[in-house]
Amino acid sequence: MLRVSRMTIAAYLLPTFLVIALIDLYPIFYTFNLSFTNKSTFNTLDNSYHYIGVKNYQYVLQQTGGDFVQVLLITAFYVVVCVALFAFLGLITAMAVNHPRVRGKGFWGNALILPWTVPTFVTALIWKFLYNYNFGPLNQIIRLVTHNASAGILWLDQPTPAFIAVVIANIWMSYPFFMVISLGALQSIPADLLEAAQVDGASGWQRFRYIMLPLLRPALLPATILSAITTFQMFNTVYLITAGGPFTSGNINNPGATEFLMVYMFDRIQNNGNFFVNYGHIATVAVLVFIVLFALTMMSLRFTNLARETKR
Repeated sequence: MLRVSRMTIAAYLLPTFLVIALIDLYPIFYTFNLSFTNKSTFNTLDNSYHYIGVKNYQYVLQQTGGDFVQVLLITAFYVVVCVALFAFLGLITAMAVNHPRVRGKGFWGNALILPWTVPTFVTALIWKFLYNYNFGPLNQIIRLVTHNASAGILWLDQPTPAFIAVVIANIWMSYPFFMVISLGALQSIPADLLEAAQVDGASGWQRFRYIMLPLLRPALLPATILSAITTFQMFNTVYLITAGGPFTSGNINNPGATEFLMVYMFDRIQNNGNFFVNYGHIATVAVLVFIVLFALTMMSLRFTNLARETKR
């Protein structure tokens, strides 16, 4: 049996650890340290910035109007709505594809997964075209059905339609992930178990609730948390469709109707084109986002472990 010394193992692993420390750990600690300073555009060159304690956190969490809290709540609502619809549509689609009477399961599985394979920026631009008020296909259909040439919905210019618009676009891109997970889990359920329940007089709803759903839970719970983390971090789709708008308050500095957390951070970095940028505030928001995502990740690991224990 070949034996390798610990020093040899450490020598092979050292480059990997150094790369991880350089790429992952250093930026995290640097950002955390930066969040306790007043570093900005004006005091960067002469290094005159200094530590100010938790004042950045107080500013971000207690500033006028509570912008960060407002954006965090809007983002959380967006995540809950999207993930709930992902799970529902993905499960329904998987059950339809997995039905014994459906033929060409391979074709339907490949066709329905296509939205997930298209680059997100391409999908976002397509949906932005669909939502166009003047020549978008959605409003053209509305005008055709209502026989009214001036009918239509201001999808991207009103808060509620804009929120619905980005939810629909995200569902289109993301529900195939849940469909694939659900389909794999459904195909792992023994057919004899469902047939025995049917012979015993169990209805379709009872078979789903008491047999299928408990067996699907170990696969769906981790997928739900993972989708929540991904949706929480979404930037390019929302930014390309609405750019965080519409802005109805009259003040461009106030969050827009679809200015979710990542878009909010990007806008604060850009500072609406102004030269002055407060890096301390930006780092503080980044740390708070990191804490939220870290909590979701730990929750995902917890649910994954619970699912494995339940499966055993």
